[in-house]
Amino acid sequence: MKIRELIRYSGRLLEGRRARTMMICLLPLGAELFFRFAEAAVFSLLLYFGGSMPIELFSGSSAVQLSVTGVCTLLRWLTAAPLMYGAAQRLYLITAELPHRRTAPFSRTVLNKRTLRRSISAALWTRAIGLLGLVPLIFFGAWGYELLRGRLRGTGLFLAANAVFLGVVSAVLWLSLKLSFAAVPFLLARYPQLTAFRVVMRSVGFMRGRKRVLLGLLAVYLPQMLTIAGLPYALMRLMTAFSLSIDIFIREDEYLETDRADGGQRKARDAGKISRKKRRVKAAADKA
Repeated sequence: MKIRELIRYSGRLLEGRRARTMMICLLPLGAELFFRFAEAAVFSLLLYFGGSMPIELFSGSSAVQLSVTGVCTLLRWLTAAPLMYGAAQRLYLITAELPHRRTAPFSRTVLNKRTLRRSISAALWTRAIGLLGLVPLIFFGAWGYELLRGRLRGTGLFLAANAVFLGVVSAVLWLSLKLSFAAVPFLLARYPQLTAFRVVMRSVGFMRGRKRVLLGLLAVYLPQMLTIAGLPYALMRLMTAFSLSIDIFIREDEYLETDRADGGQRKARDAGKISRKKRRVKAAADKA
């Protein structure tokens, strides 16, 4: 799939509905930033008026800091995940070219009980699996750091080199896993009959060999997203193009499954014909 053609065609699909789509795509990021800034504001108050030391905000020794972090994280998950699902659902109606479907109000889609349950559950599963994937990186990173602190001679140098190498490999694998989760909100919208856990597992296999499309889109739009003026437009185009790529990948998988099924049926028919021929030959031999 060529990135240029994907971007061009997704841009045509946005004609006449850019403003509303841009606002919907900005809502998940807005919720994420709102609670991040709220957390930073509380920490600033603790530093200036609470007499807290800066190290306490990173060491986890302050009960207030842990409480604020926990509450803001929970609220961020409860708001950003349903908003992201609602944005994916709206983009699905655009990129899959389903004008015959009646578009439900965005607020009704986001506040639906099943939407809340599936989107939040998927967010929790992705974070839990992501943390498990981070364990090897932490282990090899800490091991390499401890080895590099001492004098490196002979066996120590060999172990340090291996620890650093395995740490880099673990980091690459973890980033690959995180990229695999990018399709989760879009697959939630396209497969409403599946549970959140099955969608997360499906996303990992679905994105295998297809991450280069997402990386190509990020390479195109990330420079624009680093600027305040270009962020809304670039984010909308990025999400729309990625949603369109999800639809294309789903059609490819459906075509391959249909082709395999047809191939299996053809093999079964051929096997049946051969079996009937063998029976006729055996019957003729018995008569003879």
